[in-house]
Amino acid sequence: MKEQLYKKELRNTVLFVVLLLPLGHFAQFFKLFPSLQGGSLWGFPVHYIVPILVGWFGLLILAIIMAVVLNKFDDEMDEYTSSLEDKNSGDTV
Repeated sequence: MKEQLYKKELRNTVLFVVLLLPLGHFAQFFKLFPSLQGGSLWGFPVHYIVPILVGWFGLLILAIIMAVVLNKFDDEMDEYTSSLEDKNSGDTV
């Protein structure tokens, strides 16, 4: 069980790093790919408004998802540690 929890923790960490980095640095995509800069959205140039929207609302949604996933993981860790404490308290007299 312990190894599974460590693997899950590592997987969650890597997954959210891979998702958070591009969303947090979304404006760099317009610098790397200048052909994306043409056009407008709601009257704003795409290379201005899209990074703002992705940076604010995209990260907000991802942070909420991350909080839910990591809270479930924390509950699993608490359950595991409490089961270990129950086993250890039964052994000592």
